[in-house]
Amino acid sequence: MCLTIPAKVLNIKNNKAIVDIFNKKQEFNIELIDNIKKGDYCLVSNGYLIKRISKKEAEKIFKIIRS
Repeated sequence: MCLTIPAKVLNIKNNKAIVDIFNKKQEFNIELIDNIKKGDYCLVSNGYLIKRISKKEAEKIFKIIRS
């Protein structure tokens, strides 16, 4: 089973995005999502950005994970 977690896009270079996950920077491939940009929130899994989500959705998921 895979777990997707929310991340905020900090920077984009070529086909990679640097994202913030629980205050840690990690690099993920962006080839599965069109028109991703700095500041977007996405679900990430297995080295890829999977789906763009709203900030509100990301905050709700963070709250659940932290509890």
